[in-house]
Amino acid sequence: MAKIKSLDVITVAIILLLVIADQATAITVQADCIGPCNDDCQQLCKSKGYTDWTCASFRTKSSCCCKPPRHQIFEQNAQLNN
Repeated sequence: MAKIKSLDVITVAIILLLVIADQATAITVQADCIGPCNDDCQQLCKSKGYTDWTCASFRTKSSCCCKPPRHQIFEQNAQLNN
């Protein structure tokens, strides 16, 4: 019985470590990823109204990700104060 409890504790610990490791390696990208990254990625993003693009790697493949324009924080504060 004690051996089964010990095995359960070890299993839970391993699962938690794997989840933590996966979250630590995750990258947050503020972008809309459309499809595979190729030479047409920039044209595709510009045709959809985006100003910037990047090729982001997810696990074993690379995707074309269109990034929305960044908003200046100071510009937003100035608009709120007026």
